[in-house]
Amino acid sequence: MVKSCILYFSQTGNTEKVAYTIAGRLQAEGLENVTLQLEDAGDFPEAYEDADIVGIGFPTFFGYPPPHVMKFIESLGGKGKSAFVFTTYGGCTAGDSLYDAAAALAKRGYGILGGLKVEGFDNYPQSIWLKINEGRPNEMDLARSEEFAALIIKAYNGDKKLEPAALASSNPFFVKNRDKPRKKTVSAMRKKVEGKVVFNKELCLFCETCKKSCPTKSIGSGEAFPEFSWKCIDGMRCYQCVRVCPGKALLYEQPVSDSAYKKYLKSIADGPGEKGKAYVVASTTHNCSNSHN
Repeated sequence: MVKSCILYFSQTGNTEKVAYTIAGRLQAEGLENVTLQLEDAGDFPEAYEDADIVGIGFPTFFGYPPPHVMKFIESLGGKGKSAFVFTTYGGCTAGDSLYDAAAALAKRGYGILGGLKVEGFDNYPQSIWLKINEGRPNEMDLARSEEFAALIIKAYNGDKKLEPAALASSNPFFVKNRDKPRKKTVSAMRKKVEGKVVFNKELCLFCETCKKSCPTKSIGSGEAFPEFSWKCIDGMRCYQCVRVCPGKALLYEQPVSDSAYKKYLKSIADGPGEKGKAYVVASTTHNCSNSHN
């Protein structure tokens, strides 16, 4: 039996929904599957080391995979095995996230089967207030994810592979910045919209919900209040602590007006052609359009 393993990072549940949708189809097609959150991967290395097919899923952060996801990929050893990638994004752009992840996997010895991008509710604080992409991923998004999984199996059985470049974005902003250091590009993007996190001790319930939910374990237990290192994700704010705080002790300081925020998103948004390309699988006939959304 073909063994598969899906490893995913999901803060708000968007990527997790897609991960389990794909896993369900893989199992329905007769594959053995283990699905793990990325933070648990270190406890079960045999799940992905012994897998014939590995799937890596993550949310897009400013057009690229989260840095800790890339670091994990760079620790893997493919040894000629197969892999696919998938990402969720807020509807503006998935940028080069699929390309970067696939290229890193290829360097580690994996053959790339394909890549999928799925629109989700944009959980950046200001986007939440503006209800950008609310309700996504929806039933059609998940149905397309299941379709992608079926084609991934077909590509694997047919020994089909693709070059990571097939997953590169056609968005002019990411084409222009493709050969530049990612950290520099992301830093320039962050400066335009990234707000500070303000901690109000008087509202803290000391429930440690923020600590438990922090994907990089950057929040510790203090004597009276949580201790914040603010290392976050390679210095990048993900705002998970703000979203989950039941006492509203952690607040997001909005850096720009709503109109300026919308204008910035529009300036880096994918064009119709790129936005309509939901997935690419290792066969020239296996490209999917989002145009019927």
